[in-house]
Amino acid sequence: MIGGLFDRTINLLGSSLDIRAARQKLLASNIANQETPGYRAVDIKFEDELKKREGLNGSSGLILARTSPMHITALAGAAGEPSVLDRATEIEGYDKNSVGIEGEMVRLSENSLMYATSTTMLKSKFSLLITAIREGR
Repeated sequence: MIGGLFDRTINLLGSSLDIRAARQKLLASNIANQETPGYRAVDIKFEDELKKREGLNGSSGLILARTSPMHITALAGAAGEPSVLDRATEIEGYDKNSVGIEGEMVRLSENSLMYATSTTMLKSKFSLLITAIREGR
């Protein structure tokens, strides 16, 4: 019965937060290495990673067999680390560095905003559950 308590939206929002946090680290690393000769900017393709995690959570028909009640469910960290992509740009500096500080700051701000939005939505879902548990009081 508990499995039905946390719907698909809560699982997707949780995965979204994990992916956004990993992307934030990569973008911060890009900014920190903006003057490192030969450094290549890296990123995560958010949509692809979320689809991959959605598939691991059983929504695509993939069902993992649990032969013992002692087995850990597939939802507990099954996705692993997101795939990191080399984000090369057409405009490189004289030192072959592919980090453009303005673009990285825009990506970092957008990612922060999306993380905050996902957090707000997840908080809303949990507030609804708390209201149901308290029987509307």
